[in-house]
Parts: sequence; C-alpha cells; structure tokens
Amino acid sequence: LGEIEEIIDAYGKTAFKLKEAGVDGIEVHAVHEGYLLDQFAMKYTNQRTDKYGGSFENRYRLAAEIVKEIKKVCGEDFPVSLRYSVVSKTKGFGQGAVPGEDDFVEVGRDMEESEKAAKFLQDAGYDMLNCDNGTYDAWYWAHPPAYMPENCNLSYVSHIKKFVDVPVVCAGKMTPEIGSEAIRNGDIDAMGVARQFLTDPQWVTKMMEDREADIKPCIDCHNACFNMAKYKGTANIQDMEDAMKMARCALNPRTMQSTKYKLEKASKVKNIAVIGGGIGGMESAMVLSDRGHKVTIYEKSDHLGGVFIPAAAPEFKSRDKRLIQWYLRQIEARPIAVKLNTEVTDVSALQADEVVIATGAKAKRPPIKGLEYSMGAIDYLSGEEVGENVVVVGGGQTGCEIAYDLVLKGKKPQIVEMQVDLVADQGVCLANSSFLREMLAFKKVPVHLETSLQEIKENAVTVTNKEGESYDLPCDSVIMAIGYDSTPLEKSSKNVHIVGDAYQVGNLRTVIWRAWDVCMKL
Repeated sequence: LGEIEEIIDAYGKTAFKLKEAGVDGIEVHAVHEGYLLDQFAMKYTNQRTDKYGGSFENRYRLAAEIVKEIKKVCGEDFPVSLRYSVVSKTKGFGQGAVPGEDDFVEVGRDMEESEKAAKFLQDAGYDMLNCDNGTYDAWYWAHPPAYMPENCNLSYVSHIKKFVDVPVVCAGKMTPEIGSEAIRNGDIDAMGVARQFLTDPQWVTKMMEDREADIKPCIDCHNACFNMAKYKGTANIQDMEDAMKMARCALNPRTMQSTKYKLEKASKVKNIAVIGGGIGGMESAMVLSDRGHKVTIYEKSDHLGGVFIPAAAPEFKSRDKRLIQWYLRQIEARPIAVKLNTEVTDVSALQADEVVIATGAKAKRPPIKGLEYSMGAIDYLSGEEVGENVVVVGGGQTGCEIAYDLVLKGKKPQIVEMQVDLVADQGVCLANSSFLREMLAFKKVPVHLETSLQEIKENAVTVTNKEGESYDLPCDSVIMAIGYDSTPLEKSSKNVHIVGDAYQVGNLRTVIWRAWDVCMKL
C-alpha cells in the first residue's frame, strides 16, 4: 500500500511540475492496453484482496485516486485526459480475440463493465477519454497492423460516448473521411492519429491545403515504430538497443533522427545511375535528386515498383497500394529520368559518376524433389492461379500473409514451417505476428510446426515432423515462401553502391534507411 501511495503522490507532483512549466493539461496513461492502472482495473490481472482488489470500485480505485490527487494539487480546472481501452478483447494471457471472433469469454473489460467504468472515471475527475481497445494480450487492437480493418475501434468508442458527458476521442487506423463523418454526427468528439505523423509530419497541413495525394501514407507495418518481436517461448527476440528506439518510422528515416538524416545539397553535382526501380531504387533516386544530382533510373521491366507491387496485392494491403502510387507521383514530380524496359548488364557502359544498385533479391530454390510442381510467393501474389487446397511452405510473415489471403479468397490453405512457431522472425512486431497466428487459428488453418518439406508431388507434399514421422499432405497447389537471396548486379566498389534487398534481404525499414545512408554521402 505504501508503494501505491508513492505512485499517486508522484502523479500529483509530476502534474504540478508540468503545470508550472506552462503545460495546458496532461493525459494519464492509463486504464489502457494492459498497463499498470489497467492491470489494477481488470479481474484477470488483479488478484489483490485489499481495498485495491476484488470489487469494481476497488479495481478502479487507483485510477480515480490519481486524478483526484492531480486535481488537488493543480486545481479543478486543470484538464486531465485518460487513455482508455473500451474493451480488452482478451481471452487470456497471450491470447486475444480477432475481428469477427464474437463468441469468446472476455477475461478483461467487457462492454457492460466499460459502460460503468467510463462513467465512474468521469465522475472521479477525468475531463476526456482518449479511447481504443485491447491489451498487450490483444495488442493488434491498440496498434492495428495492416490486417486489421480501418476504423476498427470506432463502433466501440462511439458506443461508450453515450454513457459520459466529457469529450471522447477514438484512435486506431482512423481514416479522415470516416473520422470527420463520425465527428459531424456526434459519434465521437475527435479522432486520434499517431503513426501517420511519424510517416509524414505535414499530414494536417497537406490535408488543409487539399494536397492529400502528396501525403506519404503510413502502411501500419510497425517495422520501426514498435520494435518488439515475440513468438512462443520468448519474451522479445528483437535486439534490446533496437527495441528501445521506438517512435521511428520505416518509411521516413528522418523521424526522431532529423540531425542524422539532414537533407543538404551536394557539394558537387554528379550524374548518378540507379539500377532497379523498386522501393529501394525509387527512394535512392528521390534522395539523390533532392540533393541536386542528375539521376537516371534503369528498370528492366515495363513499370516501377518492383516486388512491392505483388507484395501489396492482398486486399488488406490497400495502404501499400497507396504508397506505390505516392512513389510514382514523387518520381514524376522530380527531374528524374526513368528508362523502363532497360536491363543493365555492364555498369561501366553507363558512364555515370556513381552507380546505385537496387536490383533486389531472388526467391530461394531449395534442392527439393518435385520443385517444378510449386510456385513462388511472388508468382501467387502476381496473380498465378491456385487450386482449392493449397500448401504454403514457410510460416514466416510472408507465408502467413499468403495463407490469410487464401482464406479471404475462400481457399483452404495449410502451412508447413520448420520453426517452433509461426512468424518466428526478428523485426516483425508482436501486433502483426500475434494477429496472424490468432487469425489463422480462428480460421482453423492447419499448421505443421517443426516440420520440414521432403518432396513435392503432383497432388501432395511429403513432410517430416520433429519425431521423424513422414506423411503426405494432399493439395492442389504448393506455394514456396521460404525467403530470398540478395542478387546484386555487381559488387560494391568506390563508385558502385548497393542498397535494398540486393545489399541485404530485410524489410521496408532496412531498404529505405539503407538508401538514405548511402545516398546522403554521394
């Protein structure tokens, strides 16, 4: 109890210091997302038997006493907002409820309790509720990845507004169109936006100036803003130094790093050739052009975008599609020469001062008997037809996304994965990986973990599990999603620089940040 009193006192003292510093108001974080005050509020995490546990009033007592202390030291007119999760969407420790999964037992805060809690917290003194859903056990509600529906929390938040008189804010993949309509209709009082500002800090200005096409869209990838990757049996496989550097942006290296990535004109203008028109090539060309260089992109296909175009094919990748269009507009708006249907085989023939190679990667081709009966992930995402029953070999992020896409198309996928869990990948945020695992489980997709592929046949694959047992999985199609190998056109040298997956296979963050690291020095 003494520690609780210290926490309450610390909230009051901190709020008072902020008021003295000229801050107009504060937000308490909160009865939200499974953090400390939320753990007090929820029955499945609060096992106390004193005045802070058991009954509804006891569980919400700490949050109430904190705002009362703040008001006591700062004055009743000092605004205090509360970050608030309307419902927990939690089935148990490490297990959330995905969209569409309505028949489950809520172990956290359900809507009936939330209606009561919102009124209780308002009456305690909170002046605004800043809302979404979820806990760390259902993290994809609080930090919705690409797979979550847009405006996913709006119906829950607008419902809770009926039970309070203070302003209510809704966050969670809010779109300006739906958010503004909800505000006009009185369903909410404001919409909360965070990640989009990391991607494009001028988002509001561009909206006000009717320049929506110039807004670089957040694609909810979580490659840099939430660097915590987890799978079965681990706490966090991300490097701790990297995991602590949150609030960066995969698409915008300058976010929180504006000094490191300060865009300045080059001291000498050069003719620079960029080989490859994928994301890495386009980002490189833009940085180089903005620094004053004369840039030419050489792309062997008839379009820019590279493998990111098939990667954006699933219906849940609508923001990825918008990002591609953003890049195409940005390239067109700059004095960048683009040569399509132009394959470069000899960089010396280009007569460029510098060459940036962004030729990407190629799919791994394991020495498996019957490989000719399979297709690659890019083949499927590019539109190659598949049958009704599909085996996806590889349960990383790409394989799981493909399996989910197949489910949405009415197919019957199953996954073969050598690791102990799906999406056991460093660099994939927990919100993304847990959604894929739990959605695939909800959709009853068969998953064969710690199982290796032995042979692909015309209508089946042969696999071997960790016990050494071999068996066949009947199927109509096989999709190989086992990763990629870098394919640089040429080795790096004094005037040849390699970026993107050609340098090292990674994600959008590694591709884009590498482009800046290289091109800022040319």
